[in-house]
Order: sequence, then structure tokens, then C-alpha cells
Amino acid sequence: MENGPILYVGGDPDDRFLVENALGEIGCTSEVINFDNGYELIDYLRETVTRPFFILCDLHIPQITGLELKELINSDENLKKRSIPFIFLSESINPKDVDDAYMSLVQGFYLKPRSYEELKEQMFAICSYWQLAVLPGRYNWENS
Repeated sequence: MENGPILYVGGDPDDRFLVENALGEIGCTSEVINFDNGYELIDYLRETVTRPFFILCDLHIPQITGLELKELINSDENLKKRSIPFIFLSESINPKDVDDAYMSLVQGFYLKPRSYEELKEQMFAICSYWQLAVLPGRYNWENS
């Protein structure tokens, strides 16, 4: 099955490079589209009909936080209906942030790993899970 792009919000140039390389090394063929802030992502989502594979977002991003971005998506009925998996990838874990993230209906919250090998394992687990998940609008039920 062909997957849409992975939308990565935040991350410095090094993080972006490492994530893209790790995805390539594990065999993920999805294009990675990077966004500097949440408003750029919202604009992209409103303009495209392509179904993203998932959104990978830093918790601390410019202009609005990752949590505020997820709330913006939840409050837009058209974006919410697209059921795009939303996953946080953070450099630190604060229990309140984790609680708030899951209350905003994120589908995952991960700590950025310390090594490149751990990053590849993490990306493999995330991609494998969402590759197998059944999401609204992903399948034509008449042909299954």
C-alpha cells in the first residue's frame, strides 16, 4: 500500500536530517514534508487533498505549541474528520504535557531517543503500527 507524506512540524535541521535518514533506512518510502510552525501545517492541510501518513510534531514549536496545534486541528471539523494520526516527538517528558497531549486525542507521545539506532527502531515501530492500522477513508470496503 502506498502511504502519503509524513508531515514533520518543528525539529531543528539536525533532527529533520536524522528523522528523514532513519525513515529511509527502515524502508519507509513516504516523503517527509517539514514545517517550521503549526500555522504552516494547518495551511498545508487545508490546501491539499493528499492523505498524510501521519503528523510528527515537536511539543515546543514556534508561534504556537504542539498542543495548541492539535487543538486547532480538533476544532476544525474538516481537518478532524480526516483522522490523520498525530504523534508527539519531544526532547523531554513532563507528566502534565503527556496528560494534556492524550486529552487532546493525540495517538502517540514519544521521547526523542539518544542514539540513531534507537531512532530507527522508534520510527520503524511508528510506521509499522500506522501501516497496519485501519483508518476512516483509507480502504474501499466494497473491495475488501
